[in-house]
Amino acid sequence: MGGFFQEVVSGLLTLLVYSLMFAGVYKVFQIATDMGEIKELLRDIRRNSDHAPAIPAAVAQVHASQSPEDLMRALREQNYPLDYPSDTAEHSPAATGLNPPQ
Repeated sequence: MGGFFQEVVSGLLTLLVYSLMFAGVYKVFQIATDMGEIKELLRDIRRNSDHAPAIPAAVAQVHASQSPEDLMRALREQNYPLDYPSDTAEHSPAATGLNPPQ
């Protein structure tokens, strides 16, 4: 009886070892496929970034010297010139009848 049980356990262990080896080889191929896809994506990114226009140094320097508030104000005035009139007497809160709460 000991010989039969020993053969069953030996067969199961052999099957387990072969299964683990198969799973390992499968995982290696899966990793290799993923690495190939990552390399292809990196090539596409590099290819697309080579055609991207570079920011001229003068433009970068002008924007770097301005504060964020100045940039936002310029953007606001560029996009909505009528919504944000300049600070003149005719547009003051007192002239329009809109006084800030006190």
